[in-house]
Amino acid sequence: MLTTVLTALSNAATPWVNPTVDYHALAPEMVLAAGLCVVLLADLFLDESRKWVLSSLAGFTLLAAVLPVLTLGLSDVNVRSMFDGRYVVDNFSIVIKAMFLIAGYVVVLLSSNHVEEGEYWRGEYYFLLLSSILGMVMMASARDLISIFVALEFLSIPAYMLAAWRKRDIKSNEAGINTSC
Repeated sequence: MLTTVLTALSNAATPWVNPTVDYHALAPEMVLAAGLCVVLLADLFLDESRKWVLSSLAGFTLLAAVLPVLTLGLSDVNVRSMFDGRYVVDNFSIVIKAMFLIAGYVVVLLSSNHVEEGEYWRGEYYFLLLSSILGMVMMASARDLISIFVALEFLSIPAYMLAAWRKRDIKSNEAGINTSC
């Protein structure tokens, strides 16, 4: 019985095929992931007087992620599909990615003074902000339930933490509880 099942499974099995990965299409996500690591490591190794660099690193990361989005928009290929159609970079997702990255850059610019003046952890703020933006960028290209779920988790968990980031503020604590429930 077991041998017939194994024989049937071995006959039906197809050989392993490596998935094709278009690194140009994944470049905005890779730049954001690298920027996340750089911001986290810079926060770890910089002393308190030089933490102002973190806002610049976050801003440069977002601007660097816009460059591959622009080159994708100017390329002749309209649709780039990876992982059996689970992740698709088309003209719509390119526009959405550009909007998210530019909006994130504006948020970094507008919040840098507020973060610098307050008694906040700057590195964690920019790490969570970039993580949430990475989830937004991933969500723009997600085409199946699993990739949508992963992108949604990348987007929502840092957003919950950012909602409750100001620990001494009652409204921030309430917002953190309300968004996570």
